[in-house]
Amino acid sequence: MQFLAILKVKPDAPREKLGPLIKPEASHAWDMVTSGILRSAHYIKGPVGAVLLLETVDEQEAHEHVKKLPMVEHGLLSVEILPLTPFTGFESLFASPSI
Repeated sequence: MQFLAILKVKPDAPREKLGPLIKPEASHAWDMVTSGILRSAHYIKGPVGAVLLLETVDEQEAHEHVKKLPMVEHGLLSVEILPLTPFTGFESLFASPSI
């Protein structure tokens, strides 16, 4: 299954604590890429956080991987994980018109 993880810097997170965790965070994310868990990562415009596309067996596994990110472990990021399902809206293009 695929999951969208939205990670945002908490408003009360001390900025001086973020800097030393940037390389460990990137390293851990790279480990997730090479293991096939992290499919893509994008910054949210501005210095507020990132969005990760994860592929795991279930939502629990997605949470387990995200909570091991150093900035999450240190309580500096809020985390929201959303399960994704295939888009079925195109189906309506090919459906028979109802009379």
